[in-house]
Amino acid sequence: MKNKGVLITLFVSLAITLFATLAGLIVFVVATNTYSTQLENLYKRSFYELSSNINDIEIDMSKLVAVNDSQTKREVLTNIYNSCNMANNNISNLPISNNKIENVNEFVNKLGGYCYSLLTKVNNNENFSDYDYDKIEELHTASLELMAEYNDYVSTLKFDYKIISDVDFSNGDNSNFNAGFVDSTTSKVPTLIYDGPFSDSVLNKEIKGLPSGEITKEEAETKINEKLSFLNLVSVNYESESDGEFYTYNFKVETESSQLFVQITKQGGVIVDITGFGTGGTQNLTTQESIVLAEKFATNLGYENMHQVWYAENNNIIYVNLAPIKNSVIYYPDLVKVKVDKTLGQVIALEGKNYCYNHVAREIAMPEITFDDAQAKLSKALTVEERNLALIPNKFVGETLTYEFICTWKDYTYYVYIDVLTGEEVNILRVIKTTTGDLII
Repeated sequence: MKNKGVLITLFVSLAITLFATLAGLIVFVVATNTYSTQLENLYKRSFYELSSNINDIEIDMSKLVAVNDSQTKREVLTNIYNSCNMANNNISNLPISNNKIENVNEFVNKLGGYCYSLLTKVNNNENFSDYDYDKIEELHTASLELMAEYNDYVSTLKFDYKIISDVDFSNGDNSNFNAGFVDSTTSKVPTLIYDGPFSDSVLNKEIKGLPSGEITKEEAETKINEKLSFLNLVSVNYESESDGEFYTYNFKVETESSQLFVQITKQGGVIVDITGFGTGGTQNLTTQESIVLAEKFATNLGYENMHQVWYAENNNIIYVNLAPIKNSVIYYPDLVKVKVDKTLGQVIALEGKNYCYNHVAREIAMPEITFDDAQAKLSKALTVEERNLALIPNKFVGETLTYEFICTWKDYTYYVYIDVLTGEEVNILRVIKTTTGDLII
């Protein structure tokens, strides 16, 4: 009995020890997996943020050669300097050996330092010299090459790729993650396929562009039949109501070749949004015919004085941005976007949100400087291709009357805006060419 008790005690002791060991092993495995996951998340966040930093650097460097106003120079240089600092932080978080990343580190450090010196010049009211512009151009070329190199490597990685699995912690020089880092060729392709100047120019939370008075659901259906009668409607059926940015009645509309989802505002009865698709198109509209169709379509819906101010094409689809032009002034805050299917010969989408928010009667101040005075303030690197009077959304609040200059430098196109009262450079946008259209930022 005594031996039996000893054996039971021994068995219990061993079981407790085994359980403790197993529990410890589980805790260790869980802790290890948690640490591995955290490390992988850190690597991935830094890796993709570095991609964003490099892309931002290239875009801002291309803008730097085009700006001439001190405040705008200060903003662009500060953006580049901050992007360089963030890039350095992200590089330091990645499991890449120094000899693989030293060229990137050197470039980012030199660029950040040079931009800081240019900031000092701007703050001392000094102009950039010819040498400065030469260096800016060289640094932009280098940033373009770096962006292409980095983005190409990113594009080769699978969705479920894990950086940590490709790292040889005993010898970083031999890791697959390192090896692929410097063998790249593609450039940035933005995810947006169309965008024009001030395409997201809603300035007011308060809706100012809708007529007064409310309509009923029945009146909304009648308006749709009237406004869209030129589409040879087959049916108009009420679907629902929405209370989002605008309170709308929603209808499903069928034509002989398309189905459309139409939203009409309860206040004022304005068709604010159309989305749809079509099939069986046999037409082949030209770009100009598509633009004319978009302008007429918006006019038929009650949008006034609409003219094309931007367009982009993607296969058989053309996106047209329209704005009112009155007394030679482009009113960008009142933008309407239209999508045309060239094979259907029909508009298949429209968005009038900006117009409905912002369209009001305005008093336009007389310019205090001339077009030529404003043009003299542009960077000497730019070639002016077109110039217009334009009311634009102010970056801070309200609207600003400007001279719009559409300019080129090398293969780049810029939109530069000079305040007609103060002569200050209030905005600069650059067109990004993509395989599916143009983006402007």
